[in-house]
Amino acid sequence: MRSGTGAGQDRERSRAEDNEAMSSDERGGSVKRPRLLQRAQVRPGPLRDLKDLLYKAYLAAEAPTLEEIAADTADRHDLAGAPRRDTVRRCISSPELPASQPDTVAVAVVLARRAGWDESDLAVRIRELWVKALMTEPMGLPIGTFTDPFALEVHRSIEVAPIHAGSELPALPRYVARAHDEQLRTVIRWATEGRSAMAVLVGGSSSGKTRACWELVQALPAEWRLWHPFDPGRSEAALEGMDQVGPRTVVWLNETQHYLLTPATGLGERLAAKLRTLLQDTDRGPVLILGTVWPEYWAALTSPPHDGEADPHTQARALLTSVSTVVDVPDVFTGPDLDALSAAADRDPRLAQAVERAEQGQITQYLAGGPALIERYQTGAPAAKALIEAAMDALRLGHGPSLPHDLLASAAEGYLTDTQWDQLPDNWLDQAIVYTTQSLRGARGPLTRIRPRRSQPPRSQPHYRLADFLEQHARQTRRTTPVPTALWNALIDHATPTFRTSLAQAADNRGLLRIAARLDTSAAAAGDTSALVRVARRLDEAGRSDEARNWYLRAVEAGDPDALREAADRLEGTGWTEETLAGLRPFGDAGDARAVWRAAERLDQAGRREEALICYQRAADAGHPGGVVRVARLLGRLGRFDEAALWYQRAAEAGEPGAVVRLAWVLEQAGRFDEALPWYQRAAQAGDLGALGQVIGPDQARHAQEALIWMRSRADAGDSEALAEAAWLLKQAGRLEEALAWYQRAADAGHPGALREAAELLEQVGRADEGTRLRQFGWEPDGRIAERWEVLLPQAGSVGGKYP
Repeated sequence: MRSGTGAGQDRERSRAEDNEAMSSDERGGSVKRPRLLQRAQVRPGPLRDLKDLLYKAYLAAEAPTLEEIAADTADRHDLAGAPRRDTVRRCISSPELPASQPDTVAVAVVLARRAGWDESDLAVRIRELWVKALMTEPMGLPIGTFTDPFALEVHRSIEVAPIHAGSELPALPRYVARAHDEQLRTVIRWATEGRSAMAVLVGGSSSGKTRACWELVQALPAEWRLWHPFDPGRSEAALEGMDQVGPRTVVWLNETQHYLLTPATGLGERLAAKLRTLLQDTDRGPVLILGTVWPEYWAALTSPPHDGEADPHTQARALLTSVSTVVDVPDVFTGPDLDALSAAADRDPRLAQAVERAEQGQITQYLAGGPALIERYQTGAPAAKALIEAAMDALRLGHGPSLPHDLLASAAEGYLTDTQWDQLPDNWLDQAIVYTTQSLRGARGPLTRIRPRRSQPPRSQPHYRLADFLEQHARQTRRTTPVPTALWNALIDHATPTFRTSLAQAADNRGLLRIAARLDTSAAAAGDTSALVRVARRLDEAGRSDEARNWYLRAVEAGDPDALREAADRLEGTGWTEETLAGLRPFGDAGDARAVWRAAERLDQAGRREEALICYQRAADAGHPGGVVRVARLLGRLGRFDEAALWYQRAAEAGEPGAVVRLAWVLEQAGRFDEALPWYQRAAQAGDLGALGQVIGPDQARHAQEALIWMRSRADAGDSEALAEAAWLLKQAGRLEEALAWYQRAADAGHPGALREAAELLEQVGRADEGTRLRQFGWEPDGRIAERWEVLLPQAGSVGGKYP
């Protein structure tokens, strides 16, 4: 290390460059307090651990200057790294991973030496953390690697011939910005300035929502990343990776309803909560969350429940309405937008055709092939049309977008007349699938086969997806169209288990109780234990209580906590004591305090106190707030006072109201007077001064004396209530004259009942005349019982002309 005058000058110069200037209060003094290097703000993980360890070593080394650290590393010929001062700063304070492992280790070693730490041990730990941080890949990919808009689910456009022969049109038509794009630019400005933000674009199918998001992210700096979670399922993938999202990341949630609208599983609520946390986490920001959703799904996610209904979207509603920027995307081009579109159409034949042929300004819908899809659907052969309508209705009823082949094939029969069915060729299904999956001038056909990724588990059958535009078209045109029985049966047999709950609800809403019960039954067979309770509830409401009981008990046997709890609630309301207890028993094994408490109450009401006692004890051990006191009370009722005392003591030590005096009482009942008195005193100290009186009896003179001494100390301290209590204790002890004196002291202190108590005392001991006189005329100021006195009425008219 350097020494001497030169080193001192270097040190002062480096501190002047690195450290904060003195505060105004310090400038006039002799003490300078340099500011430490900034601690790196890094999201949780190996990189944070690395930065925290380096910063800890920096502080332990007494915060040397960057120049000093760089000089120390240069003097160490045994180190592979020799970082300069800027590199040292990045190693300690930058939120990024240092580019060089040797430089990072060199900084750590010289800090360890200055701090008196083990250099070798710190070097090993720093190397390991650097490698772990390097290997921890942040979610997403650099935004510049996304060159294919269709990989992010931007709709393909119609195909037309280019303007010039031999030329090639770009993948997407020229973009025409509209009013909502300005709103999006504000959101992206917030993100690039360091503020996490979320924007949700709300609009109909093919209205340009996803394309607007694509255009938006093109303006982000190159260091930003983009993460599009979808494998193996959208909500599952997003939940799994959300904790690994780091700063400067776009979270791409196209078709947000598939991420948040998951009532059967609750995944959407968990994901919404994590998204809210991500937006508030400054260590992981800035992030930009982009979502798109149809208006009907937006309403479903953001509308509060009606009175008495469950609220399945609490987190999602808070995320979308309180945190997000809502961007309304109009379905049509109007006014100035049409003028800008016409100018762009001169250079893009696709736009020119849309301007010429699109109806009522539906430019983006035309470009996405909407009219061609409607035409393909309406002019298709009966079998192809049946497939499309089966898909439309399945989605309308609540199935997810991925439709199994067997579901469509089984349901399609219900959309064909007998004549159409009889005339079908043997390969009708293959022909219909070929027709419906053919592309339309470069855009997707009515149905698209979903090709599994290599990372996804293989499927037993193909799955298909209906074009968004046709799905929305069906929601408008088939809203009241009856659903064929064949589709319901196909859903029972082939629907994806995840969606059977919502499908059962759709059947229930239509009064199709048999269908609803069968869907719930199939959901239960697939592992949804809550479906057992739904079947039981449906039977119960129909008055079929005996059948409902069996389903409730099946739910209990299945072991799902939520299903068990509702089943137990229902069983309890039916009066089936034995079945209720059997149903509640698994709760105790799982430590559910509330359910065990209910079982204890049922047993207690049935007079089965020993069994109730066991359940109360288990409820108390599981944390039920009233369990300890209830155990103590029941033990007292059973005459097991020594045991009751232990439980009351536990309650008293936990601050349970009333437990102290009850503990003293059971100790007294157990004959443990010496132990009872301190607890009575504690109760009196807490304000229950009558508690001490409960320990006084004809055979307890010693305890009465101890209580009286304590009470007198309270009275001498100015406690007027204690004066009356002390008088009562003296009365119980037979020390009547002393009692009378204390009652008088209590009266002097303003105790309202002291005179009455003293009068009763005189009457009880045979001094009735004195008692009566005291009651009628009271005391004189000198303590004597007053003699008879009279009150004379004033003369008429002397007080306002009236008698008072």
